[in-house]
Amino acid sequence: MSDASAPPAGAEAPVRASSADGIVLSLWFTPVRIALIIWGAMSFVAIISKWHAIGVLDLSDTDDAMRMAQVRDLLAGQSWWDLSQYRVNPAGGGVLMHWSRIVDAPLAAGILLLKPLFGQVMAERIVMALWPPMLGAALSVACVVGYRGLSDRRIAYVVPLFLIMSGYILVQFRPLRVDHHGWQIFFAMLIMAQALRPASWWAGLLGGFFAAALLAISIEGLPIVALFAGLAALRWALYGRAEDRARLCGYMGALAGGALLLQFATRGPAGLLGNWCDSLSVPYMAAFAAAGAVVFAAARANPGQPWVRFLLLGLAGASAAGALVWTEPRCANGPFATLDPIVVKYWYRHVLEGQPLWVSKPQDAIHVILPSLVGLAGAFFAWRGCATAEDRRNWATIIVALIGAAALSLFVLRSASTAHLFALPGCAWLGLRAWARARTIASTVPRILASVLAALTLPLLGSMAVVGALEVAVPSLKDEAERTVAAEAANPYAANCLDQAAIVGLGKLPTTTILTPIDLGAPVLFWTRHSLVATPHHRNKEAMADTIRVFVGDPSQAEALVRKQKATLIVICSTANDFSKYRRARNDGLAAELYAGTPPAWLEAVPIASRAGLSVWRVKPE
Repeated sequence: MSDASAPPAGAEAPVRASSADGIVLSLWFTPVRIALIIWGAMSFVAIISKWHAIGVLDLSDTDDAMRMAQVRDLLAGQSWWDLSQYRVNPAGGGVLMHWSRIVDAPLAAGILLLKPLFGQVMAERIVMALWPPMLGAALSVACVVGYRGLSDRRIAYVVPLFLIMSGYILVQFRPLRVDHHGWQIFFAMLIMAQALRPASWWAGLLGGFFAAALLAISIEGLPIVALFAGLAALRWALYGRAEDRARLCGYMGALAGGALLLQFATRGPAGLLGNWCDSLSVPYMAAFAAAGAVVFAAARANPGQPWVRFLLLGLAGASAAGALVWTEPRCANGPFATLDPIVVKYWYRHVLEGQPLWVSKPQDAIHVILPSLVGLAGAFFAWRGCATAEDRRNWATIIVALIGAAALSLFVLRSASTAHLFALPGCAWLGLRAWARARTIASTVPRILASVLAALTLPLLGSMAVVGALEVAVPSLKDEAERTVAAEAANPYAANCLDQAAIVGLGKLPTTTILTPIDLGAPVLFWTRHSLVATPHHRNKEAMADTIRVFVGDPSQAEALVRKQKATLIVICSTANDFSKYRRARNDGLAAELYAGTPPAWLEAVPIASRAGLSVWRVKPE
């Protein structure tokens, strides 16, 4: 007997299929895949928007130009262990760069792979366009993996969206940005991911090795490395747990051993002997070894009293500092302490990314501070609401790391990217809570306003909103910003002569040694085969000082300095920012004379076509 109310045979099949498809679809959209999709879409837009710049290799930073010059030298046969730039300061035998082959390696490998298919020039364009976004994709995945164990598991799904809305991070992964700053952010995230894992020897080992890699790329990462070492030490000192002791020992052992291994791998035997304060070298490796030895001794003793553990770990820190200063006392003053005062005045103080926050414009300060504050607030509320000790420890780790990185960004502006990286989970937690609260509001207008407030937890949107409000409250700030934008729009090449169209004429001149203002050096190195007296890289400090004195110093000494450096051409960009400072410094200086078109008798003009104010003078024979 049939049931008339029963559905026809197979009627439920579509419903079941739809349900199954939904389950499969939800399983397919894992946090990692979502991260790659979001980052891929953002990267596609970035590549399209910079298509013209990619086509002409319009590099916005001189370090990108120098990085590619280093990669070209490597591909041309220069030794892997030889990081000297022989076309910089040739009169002094070249300059040993403080950079790492870790950054050069993927760029060189990509060019080698693509060169047979596209040729050298096109291979460089492809690699420079694609590699930074690819590294950014790895960072996006690292954020998901690192933050997925937090108390609110939804953070892993939304953190990629917060990442692409973090301007100070995003700018380091844009097409053509091939310098090392993206690598620093990436390894900082890998260290954080290990710090958030359950304490174990393996978590400490990986964290310490990633810390060593960060330092091998740039010694600027030392405060972050020390911060996570301090976190691991603090946990063991407070609680005395075996797993915390294992994490600390693993971290310090891998840091000391990894630093030694990576230094040899990237610089060879000479790297194990150098006493440099601006890169990983003997003083720092001695400090890690000394601290590691004391930590291992303390762990073996395993004292039961917290005050004894604190005392021993304090001794480890003091041993590290003592070993560093004993090995190379100059490192106690920082890597830039030996710069000539004239280089500090006319170059270093104008490298804004290395300056403290208070020299920035108010709008820029807001973009630096606000994401860290929002992330800190979110992390604090998340910590306060945790139900388990493990969740509280993880949020406490984020809070301490964020406070340390944010404090560092107040003194060194380029540290803001790391601070914002650690702020992401707190911002995401606040955003999720605000969005969920907005969905419960019945009235349309209040619900829309609450949803807008939730969107403002995205770092870039929140900062832009506060900046907009500040400019409304203080109209003079907005007027100044508009004047700057209008000046740049009126002459987009007014600030520099860094692109190929401006420099192409120099490549047609016979190869020689050129003296230029500091900022122009690296692009000339990248676009031509000429050698340069100086580029904006601090190890070449004597030649940098001579270059600046040529333009702003005693005019009677300029000729002698030029001939000392064996330069046969002087090239200026009359519209460049640094040259403008030179010519205003002294009315009778060489820069002012060249700008006025009245060079001294020992120079003669060389006709050259340039769109952006490039001028060339030949040094007459003695």
